[in-house]
Amino acid sequence: MEVSLIIPMYNEEENVLITLEEVKKVLKTCGSYQIIAVDDGSSDQTLALLEEFASENPELMVLKHPVNMGMGRALRTGFEKAEGDVIITLDADLSYEPKYLTELIKELHENHLDIVIGSQYMVGGETEDIPFIRLFISKMANKIVGYALNKNISTVTGILRAYRKEVIDSIEIESNGTEINPEILSKAIAIGFEVKEIPVKLKGRKLGESKVQFKSTTISHLLFTFYERPMMLFGLVGLLICLFGIIIAIYLFKEYLMGTLDPTRPLMFVMVLLIISGIQILIFGFVATQISLLKREIYIIQKENKLLRKKFK
Repeated sequence: MEVSLIIPMYNEEENVLITLEEVKKVLKTCGSYQIIAVDDGSSDQTLALLEEFASENPELMVLKHPVNMGMGRALRTGFEKAEGDVIITLDADLSYEPKYLTELIKELHENHLDIVIGSQYMVGGETEDIPFIRLFISKMANKIVGYALNKNISTVTGILRAYRKEVIDSIEIESNGTEINPEILSKAIAIGFEVKEIPVKLKGRKLGESKVQFKSTTISHLLFTFYERPMMLFGLVGLLICLFGIIIAIYLFKEYLMGTLDPTRPLMFVMVLLIISGIQILIFGFVATQISLLKREIYIIQKENKLLRKKFK
């Protein structure tokens, strides 16, 4: 099979039929394909509409979760059933136009890539009808997480992507939430897979309500960033604490030169405590960075083990 398209859905009854019809039109030009719709515990008519569509369209596979488990878990469920040589992930609300599916596949094949990302934030990418606050938070999150990945990627949190099946088969994916997208990128880059972006337009949702919780999403992306680059947290905190200690030390040295220094002042103890604490935090950050660098070897071993398990199944 050429292409597997995975679409996670949660309370998307207004978008189900429109989205499926649109992607079906595009995928007809791609040879053999399957559409995997994962109902993530919807409480509306999403599942019923999916099953009705599937009864007349055998290329649609409907998977379901008994309760809402998160976008990451829905994608992982879809990955388990994907049979295509190319696996594509897409939102259910058509915020990315289905025409980009063929562009992703073309780029993947023509340039012998492993992952192609649809990027609204790279040069040539666009956004349309996105609320200012949402757009600002999204851009900042992508810049921060992109820096943590140490790769020149503009959009690291977006779902519009095409993967060679080997990429998904090689990675142990753990995330259940929106951090699944940077997780896959991080592990794929560490193993050595080739990644590229193409410019796309991200549109604001027309039907239904967004299910993304920006507060929790932002926190999860920050935690992911600190996990990838621990010195971004420990280095900054350690340097600030050391700086405060040094400023106090300079002040106390000035007092000493003027002959007004009182050695029993609590400020002496505070200065020593700040400098020692700052150095300890910096050392902890350095150790955490070294541990983080070892992850690449772990991911390579995981890749070999996972491919061996699939081979002998």
